[in-house]
Amino acid sequence: MELLADAEVLAGAGGLDRQIQRLNVMTVPNILPWTKEHEFMLSTGYPLPQSEEELAELVRQFAHRGVAVFGIKFGRYARALPQRALDTADELALPIVRIPEDVAFDDILSRVFSDIVNRQAATIARAQEIHSSFLHIVLAGGQLPEIAAKLSELLGGAAVFVADEDGRTRASVYNAEQRDRLVDIGVLDGQGRLRTAHLGPGAQQLAEDLTVIIAPVSAGELRCGRLVVVGPSDQMGPEVTVAVDQAAVVAALDVTRQLAVDAVERQFAANVLHDLVTGQGADIDDALAQCATFGWDLHRRLVVVVSRAEWVPSRERAGHTDPDLAQQRYLDLWCSEVRNQDPRGASAGFATNLVAVVGAAEDDPAAVPREMWSGLKATTRHEFSMGVSSPVDDPRLISVGYEQARKALHMGRRARGPGKVTSFADLGLFRLLSLVDDVGELRRFVDDTLGPLLGLEERERAELLKTLDVLLSSHLNVAVASRALHVHYNTMRHRIAKLEQLVGPFMLDSRLCLHLSVALQVLEMPDVAR
Repeated sequence: MELLADAEVLAGAGGLDRQIQRLNVMTVPNILPWTKEHEFMLSTGYPLPQSEEELAELVRQFAHRGVAVFGIKFGRYARALPQRALDTADELALPIVRIPEDVAFDDILSRVFSDIVNRQAATIARAQEIHSSFLHIVLAGGQLPEIAAKLSELLGGAAVFVADEDGRTRASVYNAEQRDRLVDIGVLDGQGRLRTAHLGPGAQQLAEDLTVIIAPVSAGELRCGRLVVVGPSDQMGPEVTVAVDQAAVVAALDVTRQLAVDAVERQFAANVLHDLVTGQGADIDDALAQCATFGWDLHRRLVVVVSRAEWVPSRERAGHTDPDLAQQRYLDLWCSEVRNQDPRGASAGFATNLVAVVGAAEDDPAAVPREMWSGLKATTRHEFSMGVSSPVDDPRLISVGYEQARKALHMGRRARGPGKVTSFADLGLFRLLSLVDDVGELRRFVDDTLGPLLGLEERERAELLKTLDVLLSSHLNVAVASRALHVHYNTMRHRIAKLEQLVGPFMLDSRLCLHLSVALQVLEMPDVAR
């Protein structure tokens, strides 16, 4: 600034690149409560503290509050600043400037205010230009890749990412050198997923020479993801933050447009899959004819998967958003995970259940569903219960597989608790127990069969129940059961005698053995155990 051409930098020359956004005049010694970041603090020598220690502390507080420059007009009789204050300014890189005596404060105020206003006007004009550029892209049918490319171009080649809430990249622009640097500092993983969940919106320093600017991509209460820009720190000023915010607004327009399209397509796909799993005759033929439009291949060995999320959407869990939006997000994750594990698989959401039809391996039909379960659990950090049907070779039998998967889900949750993968083929006796909806009736059967045994003290009850289970599993072979439980043969004989006193002579009664085996199975069901 020509007005301050004769000003002298007394200390803190390392901070001369600080940006000035506002002005303040120190008229009282206790100026700190009215001090703001990026200020050009003007003062005469009179309000300054008299002691060397207090003056050094004032400089330290100015630096802590982000003051850009401390300008002092000493006057003819004012004393010079003590060396301790100057050393503190050098240490903290806070410029202390001697204002020439012939320069009036009102001239400085007028000139700096003019520069600030002009700079802000230029920033606003630039923001409008940027907004118009992005809006033109969207109105012309451009999507997130075009928005990301335009933003990178406007910012001189900065790395740009548009990612969903879980860090999966939906559009990005960066070169190999930028990618390697971002992987090294942990912002990007090897699969191209962003690791910025711990960072809030706005500008933040990633490294000494690298700054990230993050803006949320949202439409009302719907949070669609984040726009992340990474570039050299010396090029990431306030005007860049404005550009990123403008790009995020326009990106939200494209995302909401795509969400509307996806919602229509998803509903159509759900209707087709619903016809497949519940329809008959012509409905199935029509549905199969439409499968190719969704990329589904159902003319192969398949299993039907029915899943349920073991969580309740709430405003707290959804980040104060509509619970329906949170549920929609998990449906998107379900469909995405199905595509990841089986690109030719079908997926949709029915009321409270998530449904998929995926390929079945010859050696392990439930392999793909288990991978889906693991992927969903890792991504969402929530539990999912799954039921898997027996393999289906004819697409017209998908409805049979659907009923099997529903039954496997229902009995898996009843018999093993939530958060497990249960195959229909592994249900065994539970396939019959699933026909009994009355939990009370199951409890009465257990009480009638094992009643006296269940009334024992907890430790003894657990020991005898374990003994009975091992005996039945060993086909009543006392020697084998003794070895399995690591007890002496005579000890086992003593336990058998006590068991027969409690539940009857099962060693000689095969029908009683069957009843006891069923009762032990029922007792494993969480609903009955409670």
